[in-house]
Amino acid sequence: MSGDTANGRPGPKESPKRQRPLKRPRVGWPPALRTLKDLLYEVYLAAGAPSLDEISGDIADDDSLAGSPSRDTVHRVITDGERLGQQADVVAVATVLARRAAWDAPDLAGRVRELWVQAGMAKGAGRPINELRGDVRLVLDGGLGVHPALDTGDASDQFGILPAYIPRDHDTRLKAVVDDAAAGRSGIVVLVGGSSTGKTRALWEALGDLPDSWRLWHPLSPTAPDATLAALADIAPKTVVWLNETQHYLDPDPLGEQVAAGLRELLNDPSRAPVLVVGTLWPEHWNTLTTPGRHPGARALLAGHKVEVPDTFTAADLAALDANDPRLAQAAQHAQGARITQYLAGVPYLMDRYEAARGATLALIHVAMDARRLGAGLHLPLDWLADAAPGYLNDDEYHTLDVNWLTQALAYVTTPCNGIPGILTLVTTSSSPRNQRTRRRPAASGIPSDQPAPHLQGPHYLLADYLEQHGRHHRAETIPPVDFWTASAHHSHPGDLVTLAEAAWARGLARDAAQLRKHATMHGDPGAAIRLVNYFHLHSTDYHAAQWAAVHAAFDGMLEVVELLEALRRAGADEHVTVLAERSITHVALDNTRDICTLLNALRQVGAEGQVAALLARDPAAHAALDDPFHVASLLDVLRRAGAEGQVAALLVRDPATHAALDDPYYVASLLDALRKVEAEGQVAALLARDPATHAGLDNSYSVGRLLNALRRTGADEHVTVLAERSITQVSLDDPGTVAKLLHALWIDGAERHVAALLARDPATHVALDNAGTVAELLDALRRAGAEGQVAALLARDPAAHVALDNAGTVAELLDALRESGAKGQVAALLARDPVAHVALEGEPHAVDWLLESLWRVGAEEHITVLAERLPAVGLFNLFINLEGNWQQFRHGREPDGSAAPSWTWNDLD
Repeated sequence: MSGDTANGRPGPKESPKRQRPLKRPRVGWPPALRTLKDLLYEVYLAAGAPSLDEISGDIADDDSLAGSPSRDTVHRVITDGERLGQQADVVAVATVLARRAAWDAPDLAGRVRELWVQAGMAKGAGRPINELRGDVRLVLDGGLGVHPALDTGDASDQFGILPAYIPRDHDTRLKAVVDDAAAGRSGIVVLVGGSSTGKTRALWEALGDLPDSWRLWHPLSPTAPDATLAALADIAPKTVVWLNETQHYLDPDPLGEQVAAGLRELLNDPSRAPVLVVGTLWPEHWNTLTTPGRHPGARALLAGHKVEVPDTFTAADLAALDANDPRLAQAAQHAQGARITQYLAGVPYLMDRYEAARGATLALIHVAMDARRLGAGLHLPLDWLADAAPGYLNDDEYHTLDVNWLTQALAYVTTPCNGIPGILTLVTTSSSPRNQRTRRRPAASGIPSDQPAPHLQGPHYLLADYLEQHGRHHRAETIPPVDFWTASAHHSHPGDLVTLAEAAWARGLARDAAQLRKHATMHGDPGAAIRLVNYFHLHSTDYHAAQWAAVHAAFDGMLEVVELLEALRRAGADEHVTVLAERSITHVALDNTRDICTLLNALRQVGAEGQVAALLARDPAAHAALDDPFHVASLLDVLRRAGAEGQVAALLVRDPATHAALDDPYYVASLLDALRKVEAEGQVAALLARDPATHAGLDNSYSVGRLLNALRRTGADEHVTVLAERSITQVSLDDPGTVAKLLHALWIDGAERHVAALLARDPATHVALDNAGTVAELLDALRRAGAEGQVAALLARDPAAHVALDNAGTVAELLDALRESGAKGQVAALLARDPVAHVALEGEPHAVDWLLESLWRVGAEEHITVLAERLPAVGLFNLFINLEGNWQQFRHGREPDGSAAPSWTWNDLD
């Protein structure tokens, strides 16, 4: 074994010649693979970025390692963001890098094995979509939310629970979005229409064109936004994100904006494509979410993705109805104004029942209507309804109220008719969500709430959505009585308290708003705490609100700490500023450099010098991670402004310039500026000595510009020249992926002269042709840039004859790129090399699935058949069974000889 040793452990080794580090892999899913690749890249940098030959040599010199990866495999282990590789190979690479970095090699190997297993077992959020297709009950109310149809006689037994679907004009636009997703492009579509107009059914029918390999994820528990945020990272490619009644995901403050940001990031991440986000909204909810002001993130997410669903059927739609189904025939005959879907959903029946209700029964309905329109969640606690209803009665009604009024009212409002649920429907609630990949998310700041959110006991009821919409229109100017607000403070879900408080405040009910905010603060809501403190500061000198907020408020991030500290300072509640400051410095994680910076700034602004000193005494400089130059720069800046010279010195002694990753030019620029401001000339020199201009990634033109400016301010003119020339003319032409990324960045930035300069170097004739994926990436970039001559030159070099065929994903990517470029001859040439006989299949389900789809798109049916025959033997029977015709033939499985297994039962087992 080469390398120095100390105390029985190999020490760090220096490479004889410093080379450009490998690119950091971009991993979308699964999270365990992302963590694994980040860990491997971190130890690679810590090891001094040794060359592939050095790593391969270390492995070859160690006979104790089970893996023996080739040079190319080592490259894939470190840089490939999609493939796991063989476990033994990955462990071997990690082990030799750990030794070079003087890390604990056995410990790292154990962590790598664990992450490798987790990544290999990942399935993604949701469930296979074909499971839902097999049972229509799973898509009805209580599942995906499709309304059951009004029943007549035995129509549901004869024609199915749902009547035959009639495609309408909006279905054409919807289908286009679904088809794009099936073709590999992520997208979002939101159907907007009134209650019971067929929005949810239209979404479900449109998904029928997606392959069975897709999954569907419907986040619900404990709340819609909580469930979404908890599992966003676990959404795999080929997943439908089902957001029926989208307002429940995007409207709550502040989680709704976090959901919108997470979904936008998901949709824009090519490494996780394709995903399809589908939703439904009433027109008023669409207006709320897209009107400039309150929901900028939701507005950005939804803009341009609206498909309107009309209230009525056209004459052509009516003519297409199946007259043999008595439900459709009855709807066509009796529905007013051709409102077919509303009739089928039982709207006339519901309205008749509502208009006939009187006294306490009507009051119960109005409580539910008001609760929903003012911000309560879907499931309304019976205790709330029962406690609030008496307040809606006049004196005569109240004094003559029957002792059994609640039982009688519930019997009336819950009575179904012809298969249609009643005005209110009893729903099952549980403290433990079923079939949801949710987990408790700790506050990002690390500051816990003193009060856990309780599980609301007792029955809950769901208001029929048509009556909910009716209430929003016809009770819009009605202010509920005192009993409504009192009951809401005691019985509503903790997540609804803030919204209800805002509704009370907007109607001038300051006392009720304060009561709701007090309870919301007790459950940890920082926004409610801030508003509570601000109100009492403006209207009294009572500091009880400040005390309550300082003790009970929890935080989703340090921004809330900052805002509440400032609110307490403005209120003159110095004692409570101290209480909150003490809580924050005790619980903030020292390795979270971003939160340390935010908190230090806030404490200084409110004059909490004692807490600043106490936090500095915890020695954050000794705990800060050094691999992220942006956060190190931020910490240096805040320490400098705080006059913490000792902490600045302690951080500099740890030599952040040597440890910082150099691949992100924006982050390197931030660190350079921060080092310059603290006059750390030695660290500036050390960072420049690592040649960031040569190592910086070039795929973000804005970040490159930021680094150019920082280098210029530092006086590093030579580095400025190097970086500028790299970004325009000196990108390595042997790597088509690097050329493609730079070309795309320049094209997006509108830098036509630089694009021309790069194309003038004739990359199409110079790039290596061995990697099918990077060749495909360059072909796409050239085509988008309109470089027809370069496209022709690249195709003339016959890449189909040169690319390696071992990777199913890259072969699929090249097939797609050639097809989109109209290169039929190259498609034929690639298929003539019989790629399905050469691609590696083990452990590559997503890549193989992609290849099957690419082959289908080019009409290569014979190749699909050959590839399908290889699937069961390598453990990909789930892909095999989903191919056309296989499910029926192999529904009982296969025999070892490849034949279909005969029917068998439990009694056939030993």
